Amino acid sequence: MRIVLLGRDCEEDADIVGGLNAAGFAAVCATNSTCLYLELLRAPTDSVILDLENDPEEAQRVLRHLRSYESTQDIGIVALGLPKDASYRIEALSSGADIFLPRPIHILELAVYLRNIERRRQQVVTSADRVCWRLLQSEWRLVAPSGAQITLSHLEHSFIQIVAKNAGKPVRRRDIVTSAFGKDPLSYDNRRLEAVVSRLRRKVHRAYPLSQPIRVVHSIGYVFTEAIICA
Repeated sequence: MRIVLLGRDCEEDADIVGGLNAAGFAAVCATNSTCLYLELLRAPTDSVILDLENDPEEAQRVLRHLRSYESTQDIGIVALGLPKDASYRIEALSSGADIFLPRPIHILELAVYLRNIERRRQQVVTSADRVCWRLLQSEWRLVAPSGAQITLSHLEHSFIQIVAKNAGKPVRRRDIVTSAFGKDPLSYDNRRLEAVVSRLRRKVHRAYPLSQPIRVVHSIGYVFTEAIICA
């Protein structure tokens, strides 16, 4: 697990980093928010430790930023501070910190919390992968939540691409015909589109009869109603 500590460049933070490395982590220290963001760009990071004592306002600002961006919103966050800092503790937890630990820090306790956070993160990822549909675009295959795989024809693949990328939102028939099929909607016979969708829905039902994510939206077009990952 890679850990980045936003600290104060002091002996205590060096001890935390050294203790985590001795406990089997790959820990580094960043002395300001710019260094922290560079570390996050440099290599995948599992958790960030924010020291609220050094610069509470900066640490809180960093915390909010980490939780607001898609690339870092699921990262583990541990906030450190003095036991008397109740306001900072409450704000940190309210802003999305996974846990607040008062100083002085016990390295083994911190290590346990970091591993627990990572375990929960992995469980969420595994659960999301299990319940989502997946579209393997380069392989022209649709994978059901059960793992069942559906081989797609050229038109089925073109159709599922556009509705999957707009999952949860109805896609108009003319947009499917124009963008997915590359045809003129004025001269295109919509019965051909209906035949493609009907055939695909039958394939989906045979592979995964528990649900039917491809729905008709009356007078508009079609919608993919369930979560799907395009890979």
